[in-house]
Amino acid sequence: MPTMLRVSTAIAMPSEAVPPPTAVRHAKVRRLLIPVKSAKDAGHAVAYAIRRRAEGLGMAVCLLHVEESPTQWQALSANAEARAVKRRRADHIFAPAMRMLEGLDIEFAAYVRSGPIVFTILDAAEELACDEIVVPEPGRGVFSLLSRRVVPVLMARQRSARLVAVTNAGVAVS
Repeated sequence: MPTMLRVSTAIAMPSEAVPPPTAVRHAKVRRLLIPVKSAKDAGHAVAYAIRRRAEGLGMAVCLLHVEESPTQWQALSANAEARAVKRRRADHIFAPAMRMLEGLDIEFAAYVRSGPIVFTILDAAEELACDEIVVPEPGRGVFSLLSRRVVPVLMARQRSARLVAVTNAGVAVS
């Protein structure tokens, strides 16, 4: 019964109470997964997120660093010191991207996963309910190493999240 009451109330609302179109646009926040290989390589993808937010779209950013899977021996011998080193390295990798996002109206979080790069990125996009995976345009600038191998495979294997390649200026490539 309470559900029906809420529906009736919503239908009976005067037209002045209907949110303006811009408020409706902000209702759907687009979640972007940005794979981060090193400390300086996420800037272009973060610039894309900032550009999209400036266009009036709600944005949330998930920064992801994928490490190689540990060997069985490494997994068995992992200790607190090794985990601390891994955390400091991850903090260093994410720092530039996080600085760009701080103070903006963009929600963000950073994740570190281990496994095969392409499938770990695709799995993370699904697990985090991301709408887009933002990657560098293949074969350009700092990103050429990542792009040459990973981006074409991501394009071939993409699942529910749309793959968006961006230029150095943070503009999506058609």
